[in-house]
Amino acid sequence: MNYEEYIVKVYEDGGTSWHNKEGKFHRLNGSAVEHIDGYKAYWINGKLHNLEGPAIIYPNGEVEYCIEDIFYTKESWKKEVQRIKFFIKFSTKSLENQEVVINGIKYKLVPADCEEK
Repeated sequence: MNYEEYIVKVYEDGGTSWHNKEGKFHRLNGSAVEHIDGYKAYWINGKLHNLEGPAIIYPNGEVEYCIEDIFYTKESWKKEVQRIKFFIKFSTKSLENQEVVINGIKYKLVPADCEEK
């Protein structure tokens, strides 16, 4: 059985933080940092990251959107999430040898277990 291992710290003020084995902020399916004032931050392997909503929620209700430590406006975050989910949806075989452009750089898609010839 596969499972995720965490180190959880509970602070005197009631705040919590979740970490991976390397000590980086990390938590799947929840915020990795929670303060008693309502602040929450979502981290994956030491990077601010949330594909389901804001990566940072401030006590005053303001939010920030991040994917892999890159900040986005809400609108650009929605587009990036759609793009990511589109590529996850299709198998590697259906995308094999197709070209994609990400941030102005052209990539040729190949299966992870193959070497380009």
